[in-house]
Amino acid sequence: TAANVSDITQAQALLHGDETDAFGDAAYQGIEKRAESQEVPVNWHVAMRPGKRKALPGTSLGDLLERIEHAKASIRAKVEHPFHV
Repeated sequence: TAANVSDITQAQALLHGDETDAFGDAAYQGIEKRAESQEVPVNWHVAMRPGKRKALPGTSLGDLLERIEHAKASIRAKVEHPFHV
């Protein structure tokens, strides 16, 4: 797509229909609230915005949230790496 097209508007075109889970970067924030996403039963795992991630507290809850974000990024990296290469 053109650079002026938002990622979130094209999210449904990326799905083939058999997915149960979908992972996205922070550009997909709010995807589960969009009307076209209500029709497809997909669990969205979207990355936290970088500013919110940096502001996580140093508590056990903050550490848990950081590990969750790291796991999401690890899964996305396996898909995105071939495109980089």
